[in-house]
Formats: sequence, C-alpha cells, structure tokens
Amino acid sequence: MHGGSIEEGIDLTQYWMVVKRRKWSIIILALLVALLATLVTYSMTPFYKATSTLLVEAHQTKMLSIEDLYKIHGDDKIYYLTQLEILKSRKLAVQVIHQLDLDKNSEILRKSGGIHLLTPLKNWLGLSDTKVVHQNLKHPIDHTFNLIVLNFQSKLSVALIKNTQLITLTFEAANPQLAADIANAMANIYIDDQLASRVDMMKKASLWMEKRLKILKLNLDISEHNLQDYMEKNNLVDVKGVSSLTAQTLDELTSRLGSARSKYSELSKRYGAKHPLIIAAYSQVMGIKLQIIHYKHKIQLISRKEVKLRELQRQVHSNRSLYDSFLKRLKEANQAVDLEPSNARILDPAIAPLAPFKPKKKLIILLAFFASLLFGVMLAFLIEALDKTFKSSLNIEEKLGLPILGLLPLIKANRKNRKAQVVAMLDDQENIYAEAMRTIRTGLILSGLDNPHKVILIASSIPGEGKTSVSSNLAIAMGRMEKVLLIEGDLRRPSLSKSFGILNNQLGLTNIMAGTSEITESVHHLEEGGIDILPSGQLSLNPLELLSSKRFELLLEKFEKDYDRIIIDSPPLQTVSDALVLSKYAKAVVYVIEANRTHENIVKNDIKRLIEHNAPIVGVILNKFDIKQSSTYEHGAYYDQYGYSSSDT
Repeated sequence: MHGGSIEEGIDLTQYWMVVKRRKWSIIILALLVALLATLVTYSMTPFYKATSTLLVEAHQTKMLSIEDLYKIHGDDKIYYLTQLEILKSRKLAVQVIHQLDLDKNSEILRKSGGIHLLTPLKNWLGLSDTKVVHQNLKHPIDHTFNLIVLNFQSKLSVALIKNTQLITLTFEAANPQLAADIANAMANIYIDDQLASRVDMMKKASLWMEKRLKILKLNLDISEHNLQDYMEKNNLVDVKGVSSLTAQTLDELTSRLGSARSKYSELSKRYGAKHPLIIAAYSQVMGIKLQIIHYKHKIQLISRKEVKLRELQRQVHSNRSLYDSFLKRLKEANQAVDLEPSNARILDPAIAPLAPFKPKKKLIILLAFFASLLFGVMLAFLIEALDKTFKSSLNIEEKLGLPILGLLPLIKANRKNRKAQVVAMLDDQENIYAEAMRTIRTGLILSGLDNPHKVILIASSIPGEGKTSVSSNLAIAMGRMEKVLLIEGDLRRPSLSKSFGILNNQLGLTNIMAGTSEITESVHHLEEGGIDILPSGQLSLNPLELLSSKRFELLLEKFEKDYDRIIIDSPPLQTVSDALVLSKYAKAVVYVIEANRTHENIVKNDIKRLIEHNAPIVGVILNKFDIKQSSTYEHGAYYDQYGYSSSDT
C-alpha cells in the first residue's frame, strides 16, 4: 500500500514540478503577451454602439372600411420576421447611405470585427484599408459602393425583443454620434418606406378602381338604356297594373261564362236546338269563351314581357349597386392617401453612447494573459516531453541501468570566487552539500570493501558539469579519513589548479613525467582540506601519449604506495579520449551528470565507450540537482537519505 502511494505521488506531482521548474519562463511569457495585448488594444480604434427601438404593430385599428388595403395576411411571427428582413435589406441601407452621405465618409469602411494586430502598424505606415475611392459611388453597380453597402449591413444588427412588438436597430461605428444618427435614420426611413409602400398601394388601388368604375358606369348605362328601350317598344308603363286589370277582366268573363251556360242549360230544357233563344244563348256562351281565350293569351304575353322587364330591371339594379359600391370605395381610398396610416413608430430614439462597447480592453488583456499562461504551461510540457536530460535518480536508473551514488545539490555560481564551489565541503553554509558528499564517500568505500578503490577516476561527458568540483570535494571528504592525492588529469584545459590558486607555470604532472622536477616539488599540500594536489603542470603537446605511457603507470603505482586514495579529475569524454586511457588505471570510475542539462544519448554513448574499454563504473553522481524544483518524492527521499528536514534549507 505504501509503495503504491509513492508511485501515485510521483505521477501526480510530476506535472506540478514541470510547471514549477519553468514558472518564471511561463510568467514572463504571459506578461510579455499581456503587454503586447495592452499595446495593441490601446492602439485600436474604439467602437460605439447606438440602438433605436421601433414599435411595430401587426394589426392596426380599422379606421376605414376599405379593409383589403390594410389587412395583414399570415401569421404574426411571419410578419415580424419579414419586417426584420426588410430592415436588413439593401434597399434601406442604400437610402440611409445616400441620405447621410456615408459614401463620402471613410468611417463607414472602417472594420470593427476582431482584433487586428497589424492595424496599428498599417496606420503608422500609411497603409490603412479605410481609404475610400470617391468615384461614381452612387452608381448601383459600382464596386466600391457595393463594398460600402456590405460593410454598412455588417455593422447593422436588427433584433425582435421576445414576446413584444418591439424591434431594436443597432449600429456600431467609431464615431458615437454617427452611430446614433444612422440608427435613427434607419428607423425613420423604414417608417417612411412603409408609408410610401402603403400610399403607393392605395394609389394603385384607386387607379384600378377608377378604370373599373368607368366600365361599371358604361354597363349601368347600357342596362338602363335596354330597360327603357324595351318598355317603350312594348308600351309598358305599369306592367303590374295591366296584368292585374287583365286578370280581373278574365275573372269577370269566367263569371259571365258560368251565367251564360246556366241560361243555355235552362233554355235547352224548353226549346229545341234551332230555337232562336237557344241559338242566341249558345252564341253568347261561345262569345264569352272566345273572350276568355283572348284574355288568357293576353295574360301570357304580359307575363313574358314582365319576366323580360324584371330581368332588365335586375341588371340595372345590380350594375347600379356595384357602381355605387366602387364609387364609395374610390372616395375612401382617395381620403386614405391623405391620411397616411402607419403601423410603426419610433418608441425610443438612439442617443450617442458615452462609452465604447469594444474593444473590451481589460477583458482582452486578461484573456491574453491567461491564454498565454495556459500556452506557456502547454509549451513547458512540450519542452519537458522533448527534454532528454536527466532530472532525477529514477531517470538514471531507468535509462542507464547504473546505480546512483548520490545527488549533489545545486550551488549558486560565483565567478569571482570559484574556489567556493570547488571546496564547498569546507563551507559551513553548505552543510547539505557536505552531507551529500559524505554519503557518496561512504557509498564508494562500502562498494570496495573486498577490493578497495584506491584509484578513483571522475569522468563526465561535456565541460561544465561540475566534474572538477566533485573531484575536489570528494577528495576533501575522503581526506578527513584517509591520505588522499588529487591528480589533475586534464592536461589540455586544466582548471583544478586555478580553483585552488595554483599558477599554471607551477610544477606538476607533466614536469614529473618529463623528468624536470621531483614529486616533492610538484605535489602541493592543501592545509585547509588536508589533501595533496598534483596539478597538471606545464601544457603538453601530446597529453594522450603521456597518459598512456609506461612512465605514467609506474608513477601511479608509486602514488598507490604512498596514499590511501587517489582521485583523478579527467577531461570530458565528448572532447577528447583521455578519460578512456585513464580508465584503465582506475579501480573505480564515477560518472558525473549535470541535472537538467546533459542529453541522455550523449551519456549513453560515453558510458558505452567506457564499458567497451572495460572501465569499472561503480555508479553515477547527479550533480547540480535543484532540490526546490524536484518532485515531492525526490525531495522527501533526498532529505530522508541525508537526515535533514526541508526546514534546514
């Protein structure tokens, strides 16, 4: 359970340590981006937004009976969507542009969308894209004018307030008064356009009704003429009176016929068929019948005339009714033209805004800062993923398969006093470093109990990894217990002697090898550290041949008899192969790697070369390890190893 929690701690804290290691780079990047965003936003042209509110009624009061001219068909939603599109139409935009002479105003072409980082530079160089070519701008097919209209429409926004009859017209511009003027002009032109369309519609309706009225008048005249002509031709004055008089006469004749038949029947009983009275009675009956037939025929004729007359009268009545109706509607339409009804009005006119609505400088700067902060963190993770250096003891064990002898904490560089780093073991303020070095000393001694490591070679891959400091401090740490000789094996660019204040022209290893000096003359004793130091001496032309010579091997054998421990500071493996030659004399090779600097491929190649030369590599020291930037696990393990708490730092 405990081991699992440690692994989980490593996984969870690695991300935080990546950010912590590169926190200043991330913060500086965020501050630079925020500064750049500040410069850009404060150089941008501020834009203002003015809004005018319209009240548009879908159904207005019917003041006139001519409903067809005013009736709004369809659903209210469709109607309001249509009005929104009308307000955004090119027709109204062109009218506003012409009314306010916006085609002569460069302001209308100024872009307002987004953040243009190159705009300040363009303005400074005189390359601003707000210049307008004033040639034939009012021509409907002019390209520049079309651009003006499109830009005008892009700055205009129209919206319907939910669950109301209110429509807002909003325009944005760099000039606050211009934004208000355009919003109000757009509202007024919309109302005027609505009125004009209604008046035009009513005028067209009036013209149509006038034409139609003429036709109806002609039809009425024709029908009246036909009726009058028919009555005159048939001598009809009162068809109903003639018809009733004829019917009355027919009734009387029918009554007389009944009496004549009764009389004839009575006479037939008295007289014969040829009797004058019978003949007279018979003649009377037949005469009445003939009269009845005549009047029946007359009634039928009158009925036919009456039907025709009524038909003509209906035509006259119908034409007169239609004519009167159209005449009335025509008069109403003419009155409606003067009334100019409107279903829209300005409820709240636009006023010049006091503050710009964009750019939102504070918001942009904050977004730029936090976005760059996030980008910096992501970049840190990317760099960390691409970073193939060694950051902890786990990296060394996993990638190299070598034991870690210890972690040496980072000591702040001091160019004026380089000796402070080389002899950090003697500095009371570097007690953690001293304790870490003593732990490494103990590890080296314990690893060679059966076969003591009398000759220890300190190697590294590249210059500047702190190999010389490790050599000198390890020598001082061992010098507290044993007699130690520190040999400067870098004969090409010696730095150990400089660190201890030994001049380059002093006698040293090369002088002993050349036979120009004795060992006692070349070896220097460091009273403060309690060790002996053999500097490189005068520069040699062939250091590799000198180190691989039999004379050098014999010299080391002599030193092994006189000293308990010999530590050799070798040159970097990447520059020369001297360390490979020196490794054959060593009983132990300690490899120094600078944390967060040396690439793993370089170290792997150099260690492979040492192994190929049978070098006895006993372990690795991770130098310049930043404890404050290490993970919780590494940090705790480090202090647990050396018996300190974090408060000791």
